[in-house]
Order: sequence, then structure tokens, then C-alpha cells
Amino acid sequence: MFDPLVERVGLLALLALSPVLIWISTAVYRLYLHPLRHVPGPKSWAISRIPFIRSFTAGTAVQDIEVLHRRYGPVVRTQPHAVSIAHPNAWQDTQGARTSSRGKPYLKDSTWWKSMSSASQSIATAIDHDKHARIRKTLAPAFTPRALKQQESLLQTGVALLIQRFHEKIKNADGTSDPFDIIPWFNFTAFDIFGDIGYGETFDCLETSDYHPFVQLICDSLQPNAINISIRLYPLLDAFFKKWVFPYMMNEKQKKYGTAVVERVNRRLGWEVARPDIMSYVIAGNEKGTMTPTEVHATFQTLTLAGSETTATSLSGTMNLLLTHTQAYRKLVSEIRGALDKESDITLDAIKDLPYLNACANEAMRLCPATPFTMPRVVPTSGDMVCGTWIAGGTSIFILPWAVYRDPNLWHDAAGFHPERWLPEAQDEKSPFFHDRRDALHPFGEGPRKCIGMHLAWAEIRLILTRMLWSFDYELVGKAVEWERQKVYVLVEREPLIVKLRQRINAR
Repeated sequence: MFDPLVERVGLLALLALSPVLIWISTAVYRLYLHPLRHVPGPKSWAISRIPFIRSFTAGTAVQDIEVLHRRYGPVVRTQPHAVSIAHPNAWQDTQGARTSSRGKPYLKDSTWWKSMSSASQSIATAIDHDKHARIRKTLAPAFTPRALKQQESLLQTGVALLIQRFHEKIKNADGTSDPFDIIPWFNFTAFDIFGDIGYGETFDCLETSDYHPFVQLICDSLQPNAINISIRLYPLLDAFFKKWVFPYMMNEKQKKYGTAVVERVNRRLGWEVARPDIMSYVIAGNEKGTMTPTEVHATFQTLTLAGSETTATSLSGTMNLLLTHTQAYRKLVSEIRGALDKESDITLDAIKDLPYLNACANEAMRLCPATPFTMPRVVPTSGDMVCGTWIAGGTSIFILPWAVYRDPNLWHDAAGFHPERWLPEAQDEKSPFFHDRRDALHPFGEGPRKCIGMHLAWAEIRLILTRMLWSFDYELVGKAVEWERQKVYVLVEREPLIVKLRQRINAR
């Protein structure tokens, strides 16, 4: 018969060792028995979510996972139940339209996409495809080229105010401005334009030359949102934080300005005016109640962020690259000023086919993607072949555009800024860019959930760049932004870009 004391000591020892034994058994299962065991990647990332979370919340996941792709290939296991894809066919395989022969669609991963503020879902956060299709059908007429033509005056008004503010900066006797950070001005312009074109009210960023508190709140929330998403990966921890932590973390400023879009939407819904903004199309198309009030609020909150922050990032990346590549900068300025004699000549129709302007924007979206890390989707329960690798059903799968766009196997001088790769001459077999995988560039996604605001984003990028480069000359002051070193929390946390303006002589 065992001594009771010995039994108790043995039981306590077993209890103490239980977490270790559970961890070891879990690690063995995930490495050697898990359905993703054949997917290459570092063992530490396959065993635990912690390496990914540490990288993601530090803002270095994009760069860290790019290194993994260079080592392990286009399909890499980055969490026990998650895979990263860096392959030119990734968009079509995971986001393209799914027919019955190809199986069920990849739904958005609810852990990442579910609404943080309420049960309401937007065009972006709706997991169910039918719900998304219903919301998108209501919004779609507002984002057509025809609608954009009617909205052009609103875009022109916003950009004109940006140019006016830049003129006010030129105070020196030699026709130059003092050095200033140009990055916030892209935010000011993009958010003000969307406020006006979305629901009839700007955020007065350009009017005050400063961030509206709501816009500042968005800019300050990138890392906290990454931490919030990381907590969601652990359901019990997520439940604890939702009940006991998050309600007490929200300060009065967040409560007050978190409703900024809702208040603007409600005011616009009460106007009896005819203006060609996005809300007018929603009102006209929503007579049968196809969108609930909470869906309208949630969708416009999403559109305000997606339609502004990403555009501002694309403009920031383009300007940073142009100012560090003098030849490309001069060629673009020459194209713009040669094609447009007067400032009043700058219309959306006049600039949409400027070849070098489009080439520069495409190349900037390749090297400085606004979303270098895509939010994941879930492989259908039956599993699927993705870019040549079988992926088990239920796997969370995301695309890493950053790695695709900088893959030396897909692009000539992949790290170099070469707008020429997007010109017709690149189709010549003698061109060094002939074999480039230009079809791998998907800055607006692919398939039924492709960015609904693509035409608007392109119009803003072209118009803002053209008006800026037509009116002023720019000089980089100090160092350029090292885009590869910037932190990414799904969206890019942009560093300052200090420039000096010079008044263009003989501008009309």
C-alpha cells in the first residue's frame, strides 16, 4: 500500500507537469499529425501562434514572413492553423469567382473580420456572401465610371483646396516654402474628399490644416487594432477582454469621435437635396430596405477608412519614389505639363490615359502596396488545392502581396522603381521587363469582393498627383522614407516625408 503522503506528492507532481505534457503532446500533434504538417515553414511558427502574434503586433510581420517565403517557398505555414501564400495565382485561387465545379467560396475569417463595435456588418465585414452581395448591389451604382463623372466636381473642389494650401506655404523670397511633412496632407485630402463625396460633409482637415479628431483616432489605432485581433485568436482571452478590459479602455475621446461618421450619415439621410454623392445612390437604391440603418452606418464607417487611408498610402508611396528617382520624376512632370496647358485642362477624362502617370502609379502600388498584408479567408471544409499545395478545410489563409510584388522570380530588378515595366514597350521581347508577371499585381483584390471603390481610388490618385505636379516643383529635404522599414499592422504606419515646394513659373 502506498503512503498517502507519497500519493499526494505524486498527484501534485503530475498536476504540475500536466501543462508541460499537454504542450508537448500539442507540439507533437501539430508537427507530425496535423493536416497542415506537410506545409513548409519554421517549426516554432507551426507549434504556436506566439511567433506570429509577436511579429504582427510589432508591425514586422510583412517583412518577417517575406523572409520565410524566400526560404520555404510560395506556401508557408505561419500559425498552427494558418498559411501564407506568396504566388501570382493566389488571388484567383482564393478570391476568384467560385463555380460549382470549383467548390464553395472562401469565406472571410470571422476572427479577423467580425465587427468590433456592434453586431452590424458592413460591405467589408459581412461574412455571408448573400449578405455581402445584397449590400454591394445597393452601393454599386455609386461607384461606376458614370457616377464618378457626376462626382468629379466634388473631387476637384477637394484637390483645389489642397493646392490653395500649398500656395499659402510659399512665403520665401525665392518662391519656395519652408520644409514640411507632406504625408499628413495626403490624409487630409483623401479623408475630406471621401467625406464630401460619401455623405456631403468633409472633415475640415484641409480647412484647418490639421487632423479632425476622428481621422487622428484612425491613424492612432493601427497597432491597438493589431493587438485586438491577436487577442481574438484566443477565444477565452477574447471573452475576458471584451467583458472586463475593453469597455474600460475606451476613453471619452474615442466614444465621442467614434460616432463622427454615424452623425454625418444621419444628417445626410435627412437632407432633401439633389447632389451626386454616394449616399444619394444608397437612398435611391434602398427604397425597399435592402440595407438596414445599422448596415448603412457600418458600411460608411468602413468606406471612410478604406476609401481614404489606402489612397493616402498610395499617394505617399508614389511621391516618395518619385522624389528619389529624379529621371522618373522629370519624365512624369514633362508628360503632365506637356499634355495640359492650363490648370483648367486637368479633368478626369484628360488624365486617365496619360501612360507614364498610370505607369508610375502602378509601379508605386507594386513597391508600396496600401495593403501589404491581406486579411485572411477560410478554406472550404472539403479542402482545396491552392497554388499547387493541398490545404485542409478550415485553414485560415492569407496572401502576402508584399512578397509577391518583390519576388525576383516574377519581376526584373524586383526592388527597383521602373515605371517602364508598365508601358507598352515592355511587351517587346527585347525589353528587360518582357517576362515580368504584371498579371500578379492586384492592389484592389479580385473576384466578387474586389474593392468597390477602385475607380474612385484611381481617379483620386491621378487627379491629386497631376494637380500637385502641374502646380509645383518638389525637393526632398533630408532622407527619403525607407518603405521596407515601416511598420505594418494590416495598414501601413507611414513615416514623415519632408519636402520643400517651389512655385512653378508661368503656371496658368
